[in-house]
Amino acid sequence: MIENSSKKATKTVVLCFRLILAAFFLTAAFGKLVDIERFSVQAVYFFVILPMFLARPFGLALPFIELLCGLGLLFGVLTRLSALGIGLLSLSFFIAKTIMFLHGRSVDCGCFGAFGDTLASVTIFLDLPMLFFAMVVMWAPSDVRHWKTVGNLLPKAWRERLRFIW
Repeated sequence: MIENSSKKATKTVVLCFRLILAAFFLTAAFGKLVDIERFSVQAVYFFVILPMFLARPFGLALPFIELLCGLGLLFGVLTRLSALGIGLLSLSFFIAKTIMFLHGRSVDCGCFGAFGDTLASVTIFLDLPMLFFAMVVMWAPSDVRHWKTVGNLLPKAWRERLRFIW
């Protein structure tokens, strides 16, 4: 009985982490997709970290990566891959903001695009908890990670073939 309640508590925590990450990254993606040039590409340029030939492609791809990872966690499809993507994004955002602060600069990070201006000095405090949440989801056992998901409706053969990223 105690083991069952512990397992349910773990499933609940992982579900909450999945939904929190999905909400943040879907909000970020939709906020940037409203005007991708202004809210994503320009934000990447303002950080002045990536070389110019990489900044634009990264700025164009970022909202779509955020969207796919957020949807993956929301619906419980490819949750391990989605959590890995969010973890890597959170880590890269943290590093970029840290570099910017070390150079004594403060800019709007563009994190939520059209949904509001957010200073990098504020959102840097979200990056490490997001990385932690993503790692918890990524390393959770499959039955815990996929509790209450649409992904469970897919054929078991598909899920088994994709088990390393599922």
